[in-house]
Amino acid sequence: MKNLINEIIAPYFDKKRKELSLLQSQTALWKIDCWSVHKSAEFHEWMKNTHKNIIVLFIPGGCTGIWQPLDVGIQRVLKHSLRRSAHRDLVAEVTAQLEGPKSGRCIAIDMSVVNLRDRSVGWMVRAYQELDNKSLIKKVSAQFYANK
Repeated sequence: MKNLINEIIAPYFDKKRKELSLLQSQTALWKIDCWSVHKSAEFHEWMKNTHKNIIVLFIPGGCTGIWQPLDVGIQRVLKHSLRRSAHRDLVAEVTAQLEGPKSGRCIAIDMSVVNLRDRSVGWMVRAYQELDNKSLIKKVSAQFYANK
């Protein structure tokens, strides 16, 4: 979280202040979800001490779809695609073992880092292809602006 804030969030707010000709002391409002890391006392204390001009507000429970449409409209599709791809690979691996010369023996799923690393590239490519869809993006945008 500290790297995210120090390297992305704070520099973004600084850039926007500059673009809008605001004082660098101008406060910025950062709306985030109620994730356990975000709610920790340690995180709040660090934010107060390190980034005094960033106010953290939490999105109320059940309102993610309204405040963070990308979570629901895009990331949900991405995660679902990744799960389907991983499931497809596991089914293919188990089916190959069941139909192979060693059928009847114990099924062993290869969970090695090398195997998962190699497979994950294909999962990400498939997910990208599913997300590369103008109608999906337009739908997410329409939902966001309808809730404003």
